[in-house]
Amino acid sequence: MKKLISISIMCLTAGLAACGKQDIVEIKPNETAFLIQLDGNSKTQKAFMSEEYLAENKVASKRVVIPYVSVAGANFFAATVPAAKLIMVDRKPVTREWTRSEKTGTSPHNQAISVESKESIDFSIGVVLTASIPENSAAKFLYHYAGTPLEVIADTNIRGYVQAALSREFGARDLDTARKEKALIFTQVFKETRDAFEKKGVSIDNLGYSEGMTYSDANIQKSINETFEAQMAVQKAQQRVVEAVQLRLAAEEFAKAKDASVAKIDLDIRQLQAQAQLEAVRKWDGHLPANVVPQGSGMLFGLDKMTAK
Repeated sequence: MKKLISISIMCLTAGLAACGKQDIVEIKPNETAFLIQLDGNSKTQKAFMSEEYLAENKVASKRVVIPYVSVAGANFFAATVPAAKLIMVDRKPVTREWTRSEKTGTSPHNQAISVESKESIDFSIGVVLTASIPENSAAKFLYHYAGTPLEVIADTNIRGYVQAALSREFGARDLDTARKEKALIFTQVFKETRDAFEKKGVSIDNLGYSEGMTYSDANIQKSINETFEAQMAVQKAQQRVVEAVQLRLAAEEFAKAKDASVAKIDLDIRQLQAQAQLEAVRKWDGHLPANVVPQGSGMLFGLDKMTAK
């Protein structure tokens, strides 16, 4: 009897202590919190961690108080435990750079995505990804990934999805076509990845390529470089021919324009001369100017004595 009373007193004391204990948790602006009750009936426990249940238990405030309760433990000793659990979802965006170079990638290791063309030519390509968790999708994300950080999901689930999609698209094209349609391939993969992870609470904000295509066989890259250099040499030669033709045509046009300009100037001079002569004839009164040859000079041969009719 005394032992029973002693145990009861201990349980009561533990219970009183539990009533006064609590945790205060601050929620950051980039976090969404869900308060999960750890005690409840079978109906509540059955619905535990469903997407609907999580959405209903999303915390609206930025400060949460978590009380403690006493529960019976081994040998009749009471244990003080939290009455609820606060689960946080960090929504801030994450960026991953899966590249070959240790200077540009998220990791110092080679993380470029390895694929192959239709001819089974192996190469790798860098991928840049930005993802985030929208506020209204936090419950969906928590339901699918059980609190795993977004950066981990990006390096595992999302990377695996991108790897499979790029392998499919590049594998359906020969190497030359793959090089030409690289941008088109990434546009398609971005759309597919965005649609797939939107259903799981993740927003794929950006997905693109970097570093270009790096071939496993160095001879392939050498051959591509040599072909490109030959093509550039041909293009430069063609450009020089075009420029020479353009210069010749320009010279011919200039010569024609110059001849036409000279002819026009000559015609203008002739017209001015004819107009001046006509004006002089109109103004002549039949007498020669006296100040040119003195009147009565023998050099006039009697012209100064003639009168105008």
